[in-house]
Amino acid sequence: MERTETNTSIKDRKNQENEAKHSEKNVLVSEGDPPKKKKRPRWITRDMAEEEGREEVLRTTFNEFFIYSIFVILMTIYVTGIHHRKAFYLTKGLTQQFVERQFDTVNDAEITFLEITTAADFWIYAEGHMMDSFYWEATYSTEQADENAMHILQENRVLGVPRIRQVRVRNDSCVVHEYFRRLFLNCYDMYSDDAVDKETFGLGKKTAWVYSPQKETKSLSYWGKITTYGGGGYYADFAMTRNKTAELFAELKDNLWIRGGTRAIFIDFALYNANLNLFAVCKMAFEFPTTGGIMTTADFRSFGLLRIRSNYDWFVMACECACYLFIVFYIFEEIREILYFRLKYLARFWNYVDVFIITLTLVSGAFSIMKMLMIKQELYDIMDNGDKYGNLEYIAWMHLMYNNLIAVDLFLIYVKIFKYLNFNRTMGQLNNTLKNCAMDILGFSIMFFIIFFAFAELGYLIFGSEVENFSSFGVAMFTLLRTILGDFDYQEIEAANRILAPIYFLSYIFLVFFVLLNMFLAIINDTYSDVKTEIALAPDEMQMTEYLSQQIRNLLRRLGSKCVSEKSETKSEINATLRQIREVLKKCGFSDLEIEMFFARYNVDPLAEIGVADIDKLMNELEDILKGEDVKYESSFVRVSDFVAQQERLEQIDRTIGKLVEQVKILLLKLDQMSNVRKVRNE
Repeated sequence: MERTETNTSIKDRKNQENEAKHSEKNVLVSEGDPPKKKKRPRWITRDMAEEEGREEVLRTTFNEFFIYSIFVILMTIYVTGIHHRKAFYLTKGLTQQFVERQFDTVNDAEITFLEITTAADFWIYAEGHMMDSFYWEATYSTEQADENAMHILQENRVLGVPRIRQVRVRNDSCVVHEYFRRLFLNCYDMYSDDAVDKETFGLGKKTAWVYSPQKETKSLSYWGKITTYGGGGYYADFAMTRNKTAELFAELKDNLWIRGGTRAIFIDFALYNANLNLFAVCKMAFEFPTTGGIMTTADFRSFGLLRIRSNYDWFVMACECACYLFIVFYIFEEIREILYFRLKYLARFWNYVDVFIITLTLVSGAFSIMKMLMIKQELYDIMDNGDKYGNLEYIAWMHLMYNNLIAVDLFLIYVKIFKYLNFNRTMGQLNNTLKNCAMDILGFSIMFFIIFFAFAELGYLIFGSEVENFSSFGVAMFTLLRTILGDFDYQEIEAANRILAPIYFLSYIFLVFFVLLNMFLAIINDTYSDVKTEIALAPDEMQMTEYLSQQIRNLLRRLGSKCVSEKSETKSEINATLRQIREVLKKCGFSDLEIEMFFARYNVDPLAEIGVADIDKLMNELEDILKGEDVKYESSFVRVSDFVAQQERLEQIDRTIGKLVEQVKILLLKLDQMSNVRKVRNE
């Protein structure tokens, strides 16, 4: 009889548990039968490990960070090794010789290259100081000059000969207003592809007077101060001797090579320094704006092209090859994550960083290979044709693009280190702060740029015709950005407009500097405080130091070492088990409050000493619950169904209290009315 009653009670208990399984708030067995475990992939990346558990995240993070650290070291050696540390001194020497050095003009006034303003100044500079810089009579007092070569600053040999080239525009490239057509017969617009003059002029012979397209000159377009100029034009190569070059300049000058349609003149040359194994591609530009005068710019680019010279160069090349092997590995890793996450792959920020790093490395490698294949043929052509222009412009452009790509690539490689530091909440504060305040910053940016663009447009319209820092809308924007950092010339705008300048300056400082900038800092500070609070309140998780110490103890145990403390080992295992339980409950849908209540059932305190028996008891009962097996619960055990019933009772009490409050309000209202009636009667 007792057995029958016992079986009946067991069946009732099973029925109650089955009803609790179908309840929405029963998170332990809400899906009915326990879900089937996913088959663990053989190759797990850090992002994939987030679905496996905390310990797996730490394991993959440590492994990937170790491999990535080797890649960063190799990439740093490779990028810094191909960048010549002495290139600055060659550029500085050329700048001092051609740009900063003074020369005498017609009126015996000393000016520099940057102060050239007329065609007369240009010819004095070309026939005097520039000729002296190209044709050295002797290298040193005991040496004779090489008549078949040109040297600059004694140590730098010019490859081939320099070239002078000009671009022109047509006389009908613009239209004179009808009021002034009798006064102005010629009209030359600013340079553009549509306005280029391709007609023969002057002597009508040789390339100096006959237009040559870019395919013949093999010169690249140049982005000057005013506009971008094409690679074609009218050109003449220097001679190997000073006298013949002087005759060339005299012919150009006497026959008015520079005329009203001239818009730019370029002096191009390339040189090589054998002491440093460095090349330099140089361009001096003289722009003739439509307003008259001359605007000068100089561009000297020093770089190394012949890499293999010492044992260290071989080591750098070996590091380069190793870097590309790492890139191949990371390509397969990204393919693995794409196949695993599918469309979710696009929702992860660091995946875009990985793709950019791989793309930039491959593109820069392609530029490097093309440059190595071209430089050999170009140098042979220059050596075989020493009396012609040594054109290395295209190789210099390829090296510039290669250098920019590899520099940005290395920058992103260093930034990616933050991805592996986010395993720790303290180290991930920056990432969490930026992520949490992204929407607030986006809303603030809209408000900021509306005011910022308004001030930039106002400054451009008021001061643009007199102040260089406001000469265009883009320049005005950068000027206002510099103002935020304290770099601003107030006297310059005050001289342009004494009335509006102080109003403009004070209003900008008040609105942007004192209001908007402090709002931006407040958004960052508030979000950072919230992140710090979340870190303080977050439940304890296994840290990298604990994981590494655990792995070291396991390794020592396998090696037979007896120095591992059993007490500390048991305690670490218990802490690890608690974290595993917490992670399992979170995956099942528990909230942090419910997890703490679950631990409270077994008197589990993370700060207190916990026995092995308590952990075993907790784990056994939890496994039985997840499997749906019969468990002999203690009388004090609180089931999930009890939580549901308690929640319903609380809601019923809440509704009852609400009705009581309404009744009390009605009663108080009636009492007020009765008191008013009594007052009226007494009166």
